[in-house]
Amino acid sequence: MNENGNIIFLIFGAFLLLAIIPIIITNVFWPSKLIMQIILIFVLYTTVKGYLGEGNLTIIISAILIYFMVFKWFELFLGLYILQLLLGLQFLSVVIWGIGTNMKKG
Repeated sequence: MNENGNIIFLIFGAFLLLAIIPIIITNVFWPSKLIMQIILIFVLYTTVKGYLGEGNLTIIISAILIYFMVFKWFELFLGLYILQLLLGLQFLSVVIWGIGTNMKKG
């Protein structure tokens, strides 16, 4: 049986599992949902403030993004935020390692 590329599917599966676990936790324990919403609000505001500076436009754009990303589609953006956080912490090196070890076999 041809096993080339199976480790890549396992790594991507692990990433998806790591993105789904916080969604399950926030649905089971409501205080964790409140804490994650507060974290996401601060992350969104500081990101917009970093791009636009201080002012009224920053508050308006932050409010729009916070409404949609934190209150309306929370589960989707929580999973995406966790994946972005993992990639920012160099978890992508695991994917590169998996591709490199897979290429050495063939």
